[in-house]
Amino acid sequence: MTGYRALALAALLAIPALGSAQNAPLARTLTQLSAQRSQLGLSEADLNNPAVTSQYTDAHNGLTHIYLRQRHNGIEVLGAVADGHVTKAGEIAALHSSFLPNVAASARATTPSLTPEQAVQAAARALQVAAPGSLRAEKAATPAEGLTFNDGGISQDKIKAKLMYLPVASGELQLVYDVLLWPTTGDDAWSVRIDARTGAYVNKVSYTTHEPVTFAQLTQRAMQTPNWPVVAPTTAGKVNVPNSYNVWPITVESPIHGARQLTVNPSNVRSSPFGWHDEDGVAGAEFTITRGNNVHAYDDRQNRNVYIPGQSVSPDGGANLEFDFAYDPANRPAGNLNAAVVNLFYWNNIMHDMMALKGFNEVSGNFQQMNYTGLGLGFDHVKAEAQDGGGTNNANFSTPPDGTRGKMQMYTWSAAPGTLIVTAPASVAGTYPAGLADFGRTVNSLGSAYRGNLVLVNDGSAKPSRGCNGPLRNPASLNGNIAVIDRGKCTFASKVKLAQDAGARMVVVVDSVAGAPLGGMTGAAPDTIGLRIPSVFIPKALGDQLKAVLLSGGTVTVGATGGPGPDGDFDNGIVAHEYGHGISNRLTGGPANASCLGNAEQMGEGWSDFFALWMTTKPGDVGTTPRGIGNYATNLPVNGAGIRRKQYTTDFTLNNHTYAFIGTTYTQVHDIGEVWATVLWDLNWAFINQYGYNANLTASTGGNNVCMQLVIDGCKLQPCSPGFLDGRDGILLADRNNNGGANQALIWQVFARRGMGFNAVQGSSNSLTDNTAGYSLPPTPTSAQNALNENLLEVYPNPAKDQLTVRTQVNSTTAVEVTLVTILGRTVQTTSVPVATMQQQGVRLNTTELANGLYVVRLKTSEGTITKKVMVQH
Repeated sequence: MTGYRALALAALLAIPALGSAQNAPLARTLTQLSAQRSQLGLSEADLNNPAVTSQYTDAHNGLTHIYLRQRHNGIEVLGAVADGHVTKAGEIAALHSSFLPNVAASARATTPSLTPEQAVQAAARALQVAAPGSLRAEKAATPAEGLTFNDGGISQDKIKAKLMYLPVASGELQLVYDVLLWPTTGDDAWSVRIDARTGAYVNKVSYTTHEPVTFAQLTQRAMQTPNWPVVAPTTAGKVNVPNSYNVWPITVESPIHGARQLTVNPSNVRSSPFGWHDEDGVAGAEFTITRGNNVHAYDDRQNRNVYIPGQSVSPDGGANLEFDFAYDPANRPAGNLNAAVVNLFYWNNIMHDMMALKGFNEVSGNFQQMNYTGLGLGFDHVKAEAQDGGGTNNANFSTPPDGTRGKMQMYTWSAAPGTLIVTAPASVAGTYPAGLADFGRTVNSLGSAYRGNLVLVNDGSAKPSRGCNGPLRNPASLNGNIAVIDRGKCTFASKVKLAQDAGARMVVVVDSVAGAPLGGMTGAAPDTIGLRIPSVFIPKALGDQLKAVLLSGGTVTVGATGGPGPDGDFDNGIVAHEYGHGISNRLTGGPANASCLGNAEQMGEGWSDFFALWMTTKPGDVGTTPRGIGNYATNLPVNGAGIRRKQYTTDFTLNNHTYAFIGTTYTQVHDIGEVWATVLWDLNWAFINQYGYNANLTASTGGNNVCMQLVIDGCKLQPCSPGFLDGRDGILLADRNNNGGANQALIWQVFARRGMGFNAVQGSSNSLTDNTAGYSLPPTPTSAQNALNENLLEVYPNPAKDQLTVRTQVNSTTAVEVTLVTILGRTVQTTSVPVATMQQQGVRLNTTELANGLYVVRLKTSEGTITKKVMVQH
């Protein structure tokens, strides 16, 4: 035990502020870690003096969470972490470790040549930003402890530098400075690693989660929906109600999903005890603008990445805090800016308040400027930037470690596939659908009063209307007018560029394929650099009509096109999704380590989609209803497909995502996230079916609230760099701690249905190619056999018409016998099905010839017999 005592003493000395009550769980964790030393392949020296990066206890279940980082010679090792979770009875609930072996031999350098200030300067050079000016440390500290500097005039927040070891491909531990620098000129908050002896750049990791969607996909989906939703304009209520916000409130996903409402006193007294405009913990608001302890919301249309008083828009509600501003969907986004910022402020605060009640609170690293309990670090409210000018058709969220502000950037989105309004001649006049481009300006930039004539381009080639050879031969005719160009030979962007050079104000590209679906146009650098004019894409049939008039010597006049695009600040599902990145990043691996979701099989996008769906579920909703993400932003109706591959639904015929998709057809982060969100969504509805839906989302009862609590706690209990089965096991463990394991069977059934069953294999969470889906439930105890619940049997659709699918995850050492009988017991169908088939896709029974009425499906397995009623109705 000598090695353990040294280990425990060193760790306790590293956190002298901890009281004895806190020391006991830490000591228990260190004992267990030391006991597993041989199993982990570690020496006593490898476990010597780990740093405690975070430690806190959850009030609702008494679990103490302890997060460690390996150290050598007092210097921490990046990525070498451990987490232990201790019950209030002093038992280890879980322990995970990625500590490295033989650190003494791997760490050749021990003394830096650079100072922390020099490391910051080197990081600035690596990021190609200006050198910091008047850089100064807030307080004295050693390089291994880490220093916090002012922003140096180049960073959006304070700059931090810490001496650490970085594992590299050679197996060596390279001595580096880890510099947190958030350039004012970009979106990303960077962790930059600088060689501590040479000053050379080593690598960098972003704390910002981007959403890589493509305009072409969104346009194509929107074009498939002929009728877009209509939202009625609203004026400011001006009812003079103190502390009120005119918004689309909680559970209302967007303007197409429900009415805008004036919500009064929406802050939660437990999560935000001094309201949403406090920052000092004393009664009375410090701000009358959209700023407070949890979030500061303002516009960033100029892409400045900073709030500038007198220039940035952060609406003022006056002394009574009345945030009631008009909204008109026909306005350009800038015309609804006040309403947008208020809605963004409201939803960031709602996410803060709701999730604080579920366990994402001050001590676990939530986003607050002041932590009223004194636990956690504070100084990190969210900067929420509305109508951000840094991009379109997207959003992002930055999650640096606890103590550095988070940031949400919400963009505007492109208009629904536009319209081309032909005003003359009468033979072709009309309003026609047109696809848009993801480059150049929007068609709205011309203004509603613009009128121009169509001019067919001439590039002097054998096919002059393709406009690929420059300069174009007819610039005098094109100048100030609208160029008509046929598709083919060169890129869309290069065609538009040549037309722009010739003086055209806009371009209409005509498709070359008759009857092809109408889509948008995409482009990439260098073709798109310098493009300023808008362009649209029209079908060949329409193009041929218009060109026929031009070729006969006629004039075609075009008027206004397109319309205002949606503002992401009103798509509350996307806002909740972005905030969700902050939750999962800070809970996984502890609040001081926000880099635990960078591995291949991580599920960050999945948690975020789940948070969005959960926050917008209303009484009366059902799990089988398909739901999209981002329908408002992408100009789709409420039941639209959204921006994911499949809509979220418990109906397996509509969403058949399983663990088997990972690494085969799905390798991109959103695709991976979809599978995880699907199983969480199933889990939510399984709990609702078991315990009911509670419309009071602040409560602890109701299936929806119980499920969210398990999801939040599961994030805390899983290891750094988790895979799908790590996430599953975290939820199972959370249920054992929160509910005495009352829902283990239900949780296993949900996960097994989606290929994450007892026999599934994860492999390395850093790989997408070594996982194996498994659909089995855990072995059933002998005492439980022959008493299987009907919930273990799926039959759908019910009522059935022509076909019925029967599926179960129950194990069986023999083939499963499936029998369909009448209510009077007469057998009408019998079949024998291999266990693997029953678990993965089930068996389909033909019900075409059956009479309408009630039947019973009976499954006989080696584990027991299950029956379930089904209606046949033609």
